Amino acid sequence: MARYDMAMRKDGAEINNFVVGRDGVIIGRASDCDVVLSDSMVSRHHARFWVEDRLLKVEDLGSRNGVLVNGERVTRLRVEEGDNILVGTHEFLVTPREKQGDDANHTLSFEKATGVYDKMVADHKKGHLPLMYKASLLLGTIFNLDELLQKILRLICEELPVKRAFILTMEKGTNKPQVRVSIPKVKASEQPEFSSTLVSQVFKERGAVLTLNAQEDFAAAASVVENDIQAVMCVPLIGREKVAGAIYVDGGDSGVVFTTGHLEILTAVGRITGIAVENARLYQETVESERLAAIGEATASMGHCIKNILAGIKGGAEFVDVAIGKEDWKYVQKGWPLVHRATSRMEDLVLNLLTFSREPDAQPTAESTDLNKLINELIESVQNAADRAKVTLKFVPGELPHMHVDSGAIYRAMLNLVQNAIEACEEDGGTVTIESKADRAGVSMIVRDTGPGIERAFQPELFKAFATTKGSRGTGLGLACVKKIVVAHGGTVTAKSTKGKGATFTVFLPSVTLSP
Repeated sequence: MARYDMAMRKDGAEINNFVVGRDGVIIGRASDCDVVLSDSMVSRHHARFWVEDRLLKVEDLGSRNGVLVNGERVTRLRVEEGDNILVGTHEFLVTPREKQGDDANHTLSFEKATGVYDKMVADHKKGHLPLMYKASLLLGTIFNLDELLQKILRLICEELPVKRAFILTMEKGTNKPQVRVSIPKVKASEQPEFSSTLVSQVFKERGAVLTLNAQEDFAAAASVVENDIQAVMCVPLIGREKVAGAIYVDGGDSGVVFTTGHLEILTAVGRITGIAVENARLYQETVESERLAAIGEATASMGHCIKNILAGIKGGAEFVDVAIGKEDWKYVQKGWPLVHRATSRMEDLVLNLLTFSREPDAQPTAESTDLNKLINELIESVQNAADRAKVTLKFVPGELPHMHVDSGAIYRAMLNLVQNAIEACEEDGGTVTIESKADRAGVSMIVRDTGPGIERAFQPELFKAFATTKGSRGTGLGLACVKKIVVAHGGTVTAKSTKGKGATFTVFLPSVTLSP
C-alpha cells in the first residue's frame, strides 16, 4: 500500500512535512485540524488529503478561496508526484513513499500531541472515550504512582493488541529513563525486552513513533533483533511543559498490525499519564519540603525548650557546688528543687514526644479502667506543684462506668490538661476544678481554671503541635498530644475560654471506645 510525503512550503522555503496515509489529513485554521495553518486565506477546515487505491487524492471542504492544483481550482482530484497544490499562501509538494502498510512508520510531534488529546475527547463518536474516561478516573482514586501506572498499563493492554508493555519514567538525578511498571512483569535481575533505541528517539525528539517493521527501521538496534520485535509504538508521557517518561508497547513476533488510530489512543493516554507523573512528583516535592520545614520547626522548638531545662539543672547544680564548697546544707535546699523541677519537665517533654511520634493508626491498649480513681491518682501526683503555685485543686466526681481505655495514655492526657491549668493560675494563685460525669453517650472529664484565659486569636491554634502561649516555658506539644490520645480513643477534646475569666477543657470518651 502507498503512503505519500507532503512537503509544505511558504514563500519558497520548506517549513514542514508530514505523511498522508489511508486515514487522511485535514488542513485548515481550526485547532482540531491535522495540519493547522495560521493563514487568513485559509478556511477553518479547508482541504483533505487521503490515499485511496494507492492513489493520493485531494478534496476541497467548501473553502472560501479554494484548492489550486498546478494553478487550477479543483473540487476533488487525484494528485501525482510533482504536482503543486496551493492552499491559501501555502504550497504542498507530493512525493510517493512505499511501505508495508499505510501506517508502517508514523510519528506525532510533541506539539501535536495535545491537539490529538483534545480532538479525541471532543470526538466521542469514535469510541475512544471509554478508555480515556477510565484512565482519567484512576487519577482521582489511586494515589500510589506505581499502582496507578500499573492499572493504566492494564487498560492499554485491554484496549490494544499488544504482547509487551512498559511505562518508563525519567528518574530524578540520573535523568535517564527507567522501567517503572511492565506487562508481563519483569524481574529486577532480567533485561526488559524492548527497543532502547526507539525509546531514546522518543525522549530525544519528544514525539510519538509507530513502526510496523522495527527489524528494518531499527535494524542497528541489537534489542530489536534479539527480541524479534516487529510492530512497535512508543509515546512520550507529556506533562505541562516537558516529557516525564514514555509508554512503550509492541506485538512481539505475533504479526500484530498497529494503526495510526492506535497511536492516537496511546498518545492521548500518554498525555493523561504524563500529568499524573508530574503531579505525583510535585506532591512528593511538596511533602518533602513540608517535612523539612516541620523538622526545622520541631528542632528549633525542642532546642529552645531543652536549653531552658538545662539552664534550670545548671542553676540547681551551681547551688549544690556552693553547698559542697561551704559545707552549708541551706544551699542544697535551694538548688535541689531547681534540679527536680527541671528533670520533671524533661520527663514530660520526652513522654510527649513519644506520644506525638506514635504512628497515626497505632491502636491504644484497652483495659477496664476506673476513671475517677485515675483522676485521684493524678491529683496526688500534682498536689505539691499546686501547693507551690498557691493553687487549690478540687475534684467533683460523678458516677462513671468502667471504661475500656488505654489507662496510661488517658492519664498522660489528663495530666497535661491539669498541669496546664495549674501553670495558668500560678502567677496570682487560683482554683483548678476537675469534674467527671457520664450519660448514655459516654464520659466527660472537665478541667476548669480561674487563670487569665486564652486570647481569642490564639484559640484556633491550641491543639496544633509547637503552638504555645507559655513562651520559653512551653514546648507546644502538650495539647497536641492530648488531642492525639483522645482521638485515638474515638473521642473529642474541646476548649472554651474568655479573656480574664479562665479556661475550660472537656475530654469526651464515647461509651463504645476500644474493644475489651
